[in-house]
Amino acid sequence: MEQEDLQGEENSSWWDLCAVALSSACLLHCLALPLLASALPLLSHFSESHTVHVALVLMAAPITLWIVWGVLKSGGGRLFALVALTGLSLMLLAVLVPVLEQFEVELTVAGVLLLGGAHLWRWNHHRVPSRRAV
Repeated sequence: MEQEDLQGEENSSWWDLCAVALSSACLLHCLALPLLASALPLLSHFSESHTVHVALVLMAAPITLWIVWGVLKSGGGRLFALVALTGLSLMLLAVLVPVLEQFEVELTVAGVLLLGGAHLWRWNHHRVPSRRAV
């Protein structure tokens, strides 16, 4: 039984790292790509493409929901779930609610920081054995 728990934590940690990587890619896209786009006109299409934004959020949503579901199902991590779902919600609002289009970058950056930070915090707590109680 202990081996299964350890393997589940390792698998969960891997998914948290994937989520952090995706959040980092999104943050890089939001902050760095517009600067690069001004220098390289070819990249401007990807900087302003709503489809790219929707695709990134739709990749983040199932990973986040799957991890949050697993954490809540195991009976813990309510703070992680709250922060992660808040971040995901901000990202979804940014790309799916047209009225908020003028705040898309701000909402997305805030959401990515919350979501990525939650996954990074959880990954760190899984990685360090003395912190597993959280």
